[in-house]
This record gives sequence, C-alpha cells and structure tokens, in this order.
Amino acid sequence: MLNTLKDVSASVRQSTPSRRRVRRVRRVIRDIDPWSVFKVGIIFHAALYFVVLISSVLIWNVANSTGTIDNVERFMESFGWDSFSFDGAQLFRSVGLIGIFLAILGTGLWVLAAVVFNLVADLVGGLRVTVLEEEVVARSVEPGDTR
Repeated sequence: MLNTLKDVSASVRQSTPSRRRVRRVRRVIRDIDPWSVFKVGIIFHAALYFVVLISSVLIWNVANSTGTIDNVERFMESFGWDSFSFDGAQLFRSVGLIGIFLAILGTGLWVLAAVVFNLVADLVGGLRVTVLEEEVVARSVEPGDTR
C-alpha cells in the first residue's frame, strides 16, 4: 500500500509541468528600415482603403434602400434649395480618389517618421525596451510515456 502511494505521488510530480522561467532582457532599437516600413505601410493602407471603400458602398446601399437618402435630400430642400440630390456614382469616384491620395500620404508619413526616428536615434542612442523572454525547456519523451 505504501509503495503504491509513493508511485502515485511520483507520477503526479512528473506529470505536473515545471514552471517556466522568465528572464528580463533589455534591448535597444537603433534603426528602423524605411524600405520595410514602406512595404508594411503600403499593404496596411491598401487594405484599409478597400475596407473603407466596400463598407461605404454597403452603408450607401442600406441608406438608399431604407429611404434615408431621400429624407436627407428633402431635409436639405426645406432650407430653400430648389433641388438637392446625391449622385452615388460621383460620390463613389470622389471617395475612391481621396482614398488613394490618403493611402499614399499615410505611407509617405510612415516612411518619413521612420527616417526621423533613425536620425534622432543616432543622436540619443536609440529606444531602450525591456523584453521578457521565456526559457524554452526541451523535454525528452521516453518510450511508454503516456503524457
């Protein structure tokens, strides 16, 4: 009986995972590659452009089918305009062109910010960051181990 309790407690100790150790490491960011920032920025802004374009079309279609567009047009005519109407195709083209301009501008601003960061980092020594690294423990698996 006593031996079986020892065997059970030994198997419980072996099956509980050991605590991972974490060590604190300080890193210094001294350089950000502008070409990498450009690539990430152009992909991010292109995705954002398409999301905004598709969602604006969906919102326009919902507003048009519920009569909200007509209500807004009548509301604007109540202020004294002879006729007021939204042209959906013209609005879509304008939003598309403005979106392309903003995507290019946003990417350019990201690249400019990376270049300015590199210049400032050369003067002050970079950006100090503290990172917590988990220690990876390699466990061997023995034949017959059912864990």
